[in-house]
Amino acid sequence: MERQQIFQRLKQPCIQLLHVTASLAQRPSARKELIQALTNLLATLRSVTSKPSALDAKLAEYAFVPVSQVLRISRHVPVHALELCLECISTLLRAGWGGGLEPALSGQLLILFTFLAKPSSAENGISATSEELQSLAFKCMAELLVESSRTHQGKQAITATANIPALGEAVLVMLDSLTDSNSNSVKLQSVYALKAINDAIADEDALASFLPRIVSSLTKVLTPTGSNRPGFRVVEKGLDVLSSLLVRLLSDAKTKDLPDKALSKQSGDSTKVSRSASWLQATALQIKIALANIFKLRDHDKPEVRKALLRLCLSVIRDCRTSLSLCTSMATETIISLAGHEDSNNSIEHELKALLSVDQDLSDLLRESLHGWIIALPRLMQSKDDHSRRRIIHQISVSLRLFEQDPTVLDEILADSLRDGVSAVFSDAKGLEELNEKAADAITDRSLALSSTKSLFFSPIRLQFKFQDDMMAEFRILIQELARSNSALTVAQGLTGSIDNGTIERRLASFWLSVNLIRDVAATNPSFDDFMDLGTPNPREELLDDLYSHSLSLLNQRDPFADTLWHFIALALETVALQARRYKSEFRAELTEVLYPVLHHLGSSNAALREHALTCLNIISEALGYSSAGELVVANVDYIVNAVGLKLAYGDVSPQAPQVLLMMMRLCGPSLLPYLDDLVESIFDALERYHGYPKLAELLFSVLKGMTEEGVKAPQLALTAGNDAKKSHHRKGLVTMDNVVAALKKLDADSRRRDEEENKEPKEPFPERPWKEEKTAEYEEQSDANDDEQQPPAPQTEEPPPPAPRTFTILLKISELTQHYLTTNSPTLRNSLLSLLRRTIPALAKHENSFLPLIHTLWPVLLPRLQDPEAYVVSNALDIVALMCEHAGDFMRTRVEEAWDLIRKVYRRTKQQDNRGKSDNLKSTSLNISAIETRMTKLSMDSPATTDLSRPELYVDAPTRMIWNSLVSLLCAIATYVTVREERFEEMLDMVDPVLARKDVREALEHGNVDAVWLRLYKKSKQDSGGKWSETGSSAKPVNLVGKIPVGRSHWHFVRV
Repeated sequence: MERQQIFQRLKQPCIQLLHVTASLAQRPSARKELIQALTNLLATLRSVTSKPSALDAKLAEYAFVPVSQVLRISRHVPVHALELCLECISTLLRAGWGGGLEPALSGQLLILFTFLAKPSSAENGISATSEELQSLAFKCMAELLVESSRTHQGKQAITATANIPALGEAVLVMLDSLTDSNSNSVKLQSVYALKAINDAIADEDALASFLPRIVSSLTKVLTPTGSNRPGFRVVEKGLDVLSSLLVRLLSDAKTKDLPDKALSKQSGDSTKVSRSASWLQATALQIKIALANIFKLRDHDKPEVRKALLRLCLSVIRDCRTSLSLCTSMATETIISLAGHEDSNNSIEHELKALLSVDQDLSDLLRESLHGWIIALPRLMQSKDDHSRRRIIHQISVSLRLFEQDPTVLDEILADSLRDGVSAVFSDAKGLEELNEKAADAITDRSLALSSTKSLFFSPIRLQFKFQDDMMAEFRILIQELARSNSALTVAQGLTGSIDNGTIERRLASFWLSVNLIRDVAATNPSFDDFMDLGTPNPREELLDDLYSHSLSLLNQRDPFADTLWHFIALALETVALQARRYKSEFRAELTEVLYPVLHHLGSSNAALREHALTCLNIISEALGYSSAGELVVANVDYIVNAVGLKLAYGDVSPQAPQVLLMMMRLCGPSLLPYLDDLVESIFDALERYHGYPKLAELLFSVLKGMTEEGVKAPQLALTAGNDAKKSHHRKGLVTMDNVVAALKKLDADSRRRDEEENKEPKEPFPERPWKEEKTAEYEEQSDANDDEQQPPAPQTEEPPPPAPRTFTILLKISELTQHYLTTNSPTLRNSLLSLLRRTIPALAKHENSFLPLIHTLWPVLLPRLQDPEAYVVSNALDIVALMCEHAGDFMRTRVEEAWDLIRKVYRRTKQQDNRGKSDNLKSTSLNISAIETRMTKLSMDSPATTDLSRPELYVDAPTRMIWNSLVSLLCAIATYVTVREERFEEMLDMVDPVLARKDVREALEHGNVDAVWLRLYKKSKQDSGGKWSETGSSAKPVNLVGKIPVGRSHWHFVRV
């Protein structure tokens, strides 16, 4: 009943299609109706076949009849109609029709599909073609072969003599489309058709006849090229087809019984290949060439392709190990590359590990390959092919990871090969930097900049070229994989034993490998002894102890820069960090030997070594429980101070000792200074001994400067905004009538008080004898009484201590000791000393009782610097005198008076240069001062609008400008903070006359005498106006440089000057 219902459902669309097809020749417009009829039939077929086994062979033939009628007139139907026809046939084949086809009909369909799949079919029989039509033709071809091969009769029919030409043509069309088509869908369907051919042909000799062409075409598609690259699905399925084809024809099971010679071909079998040993040998050579190109897909970005390539490699290794023995090494290398691919997500690696655990033959083969790679490592590392060198290191690394903890893999050969390989990389670095920098190139305080981040991991040791760094990164991965093996410590023992043997490159290679291997073993493969002490020796700890002893000898050697590469020192620092992490708090006892050498290399001129030393210090501080490296240094400063003091005392003139101090201060800040009291005298003693070496002396003074820079940061000494409120008490205010009245009242009150006191005194007669005789006895009695009753002494006020006493004492001592070196021949050293004093004076001024004696000490050696031949030294000296005036006030009054002649000379020094350039302009300028009028109605208090008085008329050289600016600052400081005589003040006005209009200069001098400043500005304004009078007899309006005074009354008359 159900079959009848299906027939009724198929009847209407089939009849409709037959009717449209029959009338298509008479009605060309019926093409749309044809497409609609085919669409209805396809929809009905899909609906019917949705239920399995609903359509039998008879019903399928019934549905095929109208479709075949359309195909008969394919030249006149649109290409879309042909596509619908193929879709209907595909639906019928999938429904089970293919298994019941007659061999003749099967052959005809194969010919039809082959014809429609050809791109040239549009020229030979149909109206047009399309990529969709070709794709559907290959799809139908694959389904036809699959359904036909389900029965033994169908398989026999495919390779029947009558069908061989059609089969060969179909294979050729598949391969041509695979290689030449631009459509990925066509390529993909042709690959599916090839797979169906491989599965459908039961005769292996017949299939072997197609092998060369199939392998050639697949190789062309699977070889990565820049043009016409297929989609990854095409590549994936192509690899699967090649794998099945090789297993089908070239597996050891299929080829073990092949005859030595080919059998004679029988009649009718000319299309088949007679396989033999010679055929196998020739085929294997061609397969090797093809696989060499196909294996380049190991770096494909799609994991599906890499897994398909892995299946191909495993097929070659496991199934074709004997027949394709020439390809096994390539396949093994490709497997290792696939397992170590960075995007593999370990899926391929896990799959390989599982295979190795169950397939002993595969494990043995990979182990043999690993042994060969280890032996070849030194030789390849000496070649110039970077790709080959990196590849073999990668292969060894991945192989070690695949075997994990298999103890039978490694032996002493690996240690020798690793050493030779790494030493070959080091040998390529012809320009390895050595630590033999001159003292002149040593870093100074300007270049000592520490990173703000707390680094706890060492950066890789850099070599001269980038390719060497890349190679060492590959070796680093290899070491990490080796560390997981149980034989790692055996290899490390062999490497550690050769640290002192061989060339520099071999020793460095052994040291680098040992340090990194032991570190990775401790991190990735901890032993049971790490958690429980059983009293048995721990090989890893013994190896680390040996490396630590060797590292200490490198760090503490007397002349570390003689013939030692900086890489040795960096590795020694890494070893110290390893030992600190191992012992943690117990490592504190080693600080006496370790801490100074580590700090010593903080002063290295090699930036990479400085970074290593700082990282090592951070690791040590963390291992010992300190919060920072600075806290570690402060807590153990006695070790460092003793070491530095001994070096300075024994005459060690290397720059590292001062640089260690400088780095320590950068790390620790002001908290370190109280512990450096003794070192200040040692530094000055060294200066006294080596003052003839300017560079060394400058470096030592940079340390002292660093001490002062950090010392003034102490909270008690740091300058605050409150200091800006300090006002001068020397300013003379304006005298008003109220002041005069108050002064007269005070004089009158004092006079009346004296008169009253005289009136109250009793009047006595004029004495007739000396007062002394009368009062002698009285005085003696009083003196006896005073002797009996000793009066207690008047209480003395206790002197307040200085702020931050220990830090203050160091700053004071440094400042005092500079007096002995201000006369040095080195101008840079003199300038450094003056810069040092500029930084310490504001902090030392906090304690007046210490600061004033310091001025008294420094004054005799500071004054000659005002006549120094170097302009920047004179400028610095003037600034320091200004600072002294600012912080000592009237204490500097007599000293300013004493130095006034020198100040005049400094002024004349600046004017000599200035007058040379201005002489021509001054000749054309005449100043008329005879017509200055002091009438208050003509005066103004507006700010000056002109800049002629402050700008130079001509260029002034930089040294003169530097001295002039400092001189103006000094005169302003004297006027503000020091009381000077009137004539001195007038001279100061003369000196600063060109810049008196500047606001800061005017305000500073007004502290001394505001009236004199006003008068000078008024005169200058009158001079600038040129003394020109108006018609009314009054002077022209002056330049507004002076202040406005209230206008007097009309009957007041002021004197004219």
